[in-house]
Amino acid sequence: MNPINIRFSTDSDRPSLAELAELDGHAAPQGEAVIAEVNGRIVAAVGVADGVAVADPFVLMSDTLDLLRLRAEQERERTLGRGPLLGRLMLIRQRAGVIA
Repeated sequence: MNPINIRFSTDSDRPSLAELAELDGHAAPQGEAVIAEVNGRIVAAVGVADGVAVADPFVLMSDTLDLLRLRAEQERERTLGRGPLLGRLMLIRQRAGVIA
């Protein structure tokens, strides 16, 4: 089995996330996402702010999606509840559409 790399998305991941969402038949996560890569290819993602999950339906990802959901929830709690004030304000502004 190939190793899975878990990381936060970047702006350059947007096209790959859109393709993955289309393949999965769902909307892509909005804003930052926690993603899983195999061999440099994004195979699953969960939005930090919205919790939207998408995955390649041809790759078994249920355990990986559970891990991504947990990590996204941890990041959401950090930025909304227990993290620094600036992080919470940035997330609120992002959700309001003030910043991208």
